Amino acid sequence: MHRRSLIADLAEALGKSEEEVRQFLEALWQRLPLAIEIEPPFVRYLDAKIEGVRSTLEAEIKGLRSALEAEINGLRMAMEQGFKRSEERDEALRREMDERLEALRREMQQGFQQMAERDEAIRRELRQEIEALRSEVQRLERWFRTFAISILLMLAGIIVQNFLK
Repeated sequence: MHRRSLIADLAEALGKSEEEVRQFLEALWQRLPLAIEIEPPFVRYLDAKIEGVRSTLEAEIKGLRSALEAEINGLRMAMEQGFKRSEERDEALRREMDERLEALRREMQQGFQQMAERDEAIRRELRQEIEALRSEVQRLERWFRTFAISILLMLAGIIVQNFLK
């Protein structure tokens, strides 16, 4: 805003329009030689100090960044090793479980086979006992027939004797 009022003031003092004054100032600015500025020694001293502090801070930041990256890489490697150990433990547990399941399966199959063999042995034993009982019953039937026939013949003989008398 200050620039507009300066242009307006100049335009009023010169009796020209603001646009003409603006064009004049722009042309004047382009034609004037640039003055070389020399920095005072204190400014150069401050710039050097600021540059020194900046380079020190950049070096410290770079060192901290490197240390942080090294720490992150170390943690990453530790995590990867931990994951690898976990995977190895999981695999070992999986193998152990598979082995145990296989052993249990074999034991169950042996148990079933032993049960089947016992069942078959019991059936054979029962068949033998049934066969023995059948043989005994047949022997008893023969003995009873023999005894019954003998008794019937004796009774028939007694009855015949009683009729004949």
